[in-house]
Formats: sequence, C-alpha cells, structure tokens
Amino acid sequence: MVYNQHGSAVGARAVSDREFDRIARLARRFRGPAPPALGIGDDAAVLPIVAGPLAITVDACVEGVHFRRGWASLDRLARRAVEAAVSDLAAMGADPAAPGGGVLFALELPAALDASSFDAIIEGLALGAEAHDAPVLGGNLTRSASDAITITTTALGVCDRASTRSGAKPGDAVFVTGFVGAARLGLEALLASRAEEPLLRPFVERWLSVRARVREGLALRSIATAAIDASDGLAQDASHLCERSGVAIVLELESLPLAPAHREAAEALSLDPTAVALAGGEEYELIFTAPPQARVSFATRIGFVREGCALFVRDARGERAAHSQGWDHFAPSRDT
Repeated sequence: MVYNQHGSAVGARAVSDREFDRIARLARRFRGPAPPALGIGDDAAVLPIVAGPLAITVDACVEGVHFRRGWASLDRLARRAVEAAVSDLAAMGADPAAPGGGVLFALELPAALDASSFDAIIEGLALGAEAHDAPVLGGNLTRSASDAITITTTALGVCDRASTRSGAKPGDAVFVTGFVGAARLGLEALLASRAEEPLLRPFVERWLSVRARVREGLALRSIATAAIDASDGLAQDASHLCERSGVAIVLELESLPLAPAHREAAEALSLDPTAVALAGGEEYELIFTAPPQARVSFATRIGFVREGCALFVRDARGERAAHSQGWDHFAPSRDT
C-alpha cells in the first residue's frame, strides 16, 4: 500500500532505513481490511465491491491552525483528527466499519520528530480508527516542509440511504445531539493558557475528547430529513441546511443544550454564553431535521422548520434574524 518510497520527502533524497522502519511500525499497528481486500503492503488498497453507495470525505488537521503541540499528548491530538474526519460520515449516515469502508492517513511530519512522538501519533490514529471499527487501508508518509505536523484523514463509509443537507421541510423539528458551545469554551481556555483552571478543565476535556456520532448517524437514516455535523458552529451549519433545503429554521435559544457550568465558564473567559453556543464550532455533534412526531432519545429538540430561506433565533424577547458566523479558515482571526 502507499506507506512506501512513493511517499518520500520533498526533494531528491534517498529513502532512508529510518523511513522504512517507521513504515514498518505503521503497518504493524494499523488494522487492515479483511480478505479478500488488500490494505497496507501494496501500492494501493483493493476494496470489495460494496452493495450500496460509498461516502468519501477528507479532512486535514494542521499544527498551528487546528492545534498546538503543547495542548495535549500527541496521541490525543491524533485521535481527535480521526474523529473530525469520521464525523462527516456520521452526518451522512455512512458506516466506516462496513465492507468497503475504512480510513487512510497522509502524514507530514518534521524530520526531527523523535520515535516516541511518532509512535504516539500512530497510537492515536489507530485508537481513533478502532473506536469505529474502521480498518486502516493505508496512506502516505512524508517529511514536512516546515516543523509542523499535518494529519490528513480520508474516510470511507457505506451508506444505504445517505442523509443530506437538502431534505428539510416546513413543519419539521430541528434537533442536535450532545451539548453546543462546550468544545469552543475548551478551545478558548487552551488559547488563553487557562486549561488547568478547575472551572475550565471539563471544557478542555470536551474539546480533546470529541467523538464522531457514527452510531447516531446510522440510526437517523430512517428518521432525519436533513443532517449536518456541527463542525463550524450551530448557527453556521444550521444555515447550510436552510440554504440547501430552501427553508427557514428557527432556533429556540432556551432549548439549546448547554453543558453544566457553561454560563460560568463563558463569563470567566469574557465571552457571551449564548454567542458561544451559537457560533462555537468544533463540536462534531449532529444537527438534523425530522418530522415533529419523531422520538429521538439521543438528541434535543431545539427549533423548527418553516417556509422561507433564512436562520432565525427566538427567546423571551421575541424572534430575530440570526448571524451565521462560525469558523472560517480564511477570516482574520487569532492563530492557534
């Protein structure tokens, strides 16, 4: 598979024994697909023909953009990168554990990265894949042109009935899994070097321990009319449902599921609690619409769909248009 000399570093350098040693360690740790498919060890993966549609997504996690190396151990940061990619499959109702599914990792690593750090990254990637029973199909290993670590994950999942962003209908209810805004508070605590404060530590753990909602996504295939994962913020991602479905969504602010001490943590960080809940991002929860009579035990009803094509919020003061501001890679912001 592609963990081989084709992934040599930038420039015309010979492939070293050190590189092959690392490739061998990758191959030993990663679980490949079951026969008759081929995974790590040849020039390309060979997958069985699947019975249903195959969802494919790719996601990059770049040091200095998505994380800082000192925020946590490299195994935790690497596992988080896997969850972020697999979350896209969850939103589509795709199963990375089904025959034909799996993950591939392209790693750009500093030349000076020591063996223990390399092994920690491998372990985190393997644990992330194993959490979803997703075989590791292969990938690429190369030297970074800078001192930054980059983990690019390609995830494949079989979806008998894909959940899309375009099926929401007037009269549907709007739901979200988990809490909103908690991961953003953890990120803000990390950026402020306040991760060890007792009030903020649970939110830091929330940022570090996000999990793709694959099981929930599979359950939603027969329930949801539209779905998206909340990677860029509740308001921004709900706006995508509005745009793709051609509907208006009203979010009821008093119904938003907030983690314990959310308001206190936001205020400690000089942030508006409601704004954080709406624009937080990096939650990797699922936002979805479903008929109002739907019974969904693993999600909170937070609003409804009506005619129009815009996002609104409603609270005790009334209803108003919502700003869909969330994460934007190219907007002026603080570097991580």
